[in-house]
Amino acid sequence: MRRFARILGATNHDRFIESHALELELRREIKRLQEYRKAGIKTFQSSKIYDRLKKSRDEERLKRNMLSEVLQYIHDGNACQQWLKRQAAIDAGLHQIAPIVSSSGRRSAPPLDLTGLPGTEKLNDKEKELCQVVRLVPGAYLEYKAALVNECNKQGSLRLAQARALIKIDVNKTRKIYDFLLQEGYIIKPQP
Repeated sequence: MRRFARILGATNHDRFIESHALELELRREIKRLQEYRKAGIKTFQSSKIYDRLKKSRDEERLKRNMLSEVLQYIHDGNACQQWLKRQAAIDAGLHQIAPIVSSSGRRSAPPLDLTGLPGTEKLNDKEKELCQVVRLVPGAYLEYKAALVNECNKQGSLRLAQARALIKIDVNKTRKIYDFLLQEGYIIKPQP
């Protein structure tokens, strides 16, 4: 802009900057009107209602995101404390956006949304929760479960090492699936 200021002079440069700002404002207004049109809004009265409803939907979405964020850190005491402090700071008006770090030193991924994924209807609530936390699609989980249960039935029991050899995925995910299947009684561990 300084180069234009040298060429145009002070008055023309001010007009240029103002026209630039006006263009930006017009682009925003056009984008907003296009959003209304896309939503089927044709009057300004309807647009006010739409804006109010959109604001309430966004607030609800934010609350749901906050809830899923809480659930993500609930098993880690340190991360849970950090989340509570961050929420208190936000409520007090201090917009702190520091990421929450779990005690493992890494931020864990948010739970997987299973809505619309094939095989979800075949899972019980505990299995759905496992798939969300482990971030595993239901179809793959069902295949892994069937393979582990079949091998356990053949052998009479199943070790974690055998499970890892059967399903070639991340060892941490295999461990969580193995522990879950043990806990739910689908497979049994060999006696020492």
